[in-house]
Amino acid sequence: MTHRTPSATLPVASDFNCSCDIDVRFRDLDAMGHVNNAVYFTYFEVSREHYVRALGNDLPPGAALEQQFPFILLDVSCRFLAAATYGQRLRAHVRTVGIGTKSFEFEYLITRPEPDDRPIAVGRSTQVSFDYGAQRTRPVPAELRSAIEELEQRSF
Repeated sequence: MTHRTPSATLPVASDFNCSCDIDVRFRDLDAMGHVNNAVYFTYFEVSREHYVRALGNDLPPGAALEQQFPFILLDVSCRFLAAATYGQRLRAHVRTVGIGTKSFEFEYLITRPEPDDRPIAVGRSTQVSFDYGAQRTRPVPAELRSAIEELEQRSF
């Protein structure tokens, strides 16, 4: 079994075309007063949702979730770089770093924009294009690939 970890070379905020701010809540903390390690996966999820909206999804608000998010999560990893604490505002950056036949990979960077834009965590996840009706994987739809390439301003 191979263990996939984020690259040893840290990405920087300017590498990303999509980001959103997240306020650290009291419920996010562990007993030591730091953001709990599991909460970073929720921060990644919030940024994925923001990313899908940035793709220009024109579906109505009541559309089925499988129409809005035509993929499932295969795996996710996180490397913790610094502690975040209650009341801080973090910025979750997300970008696509690869697209395969049936899957695509996101890279994440969580930073503390104030006062120093310090990197807090980095991560990766693999999403698999999924047909919820048939309950099986499917090729990444051409329109999704095209929307990702437009947002990322490059071809995959």
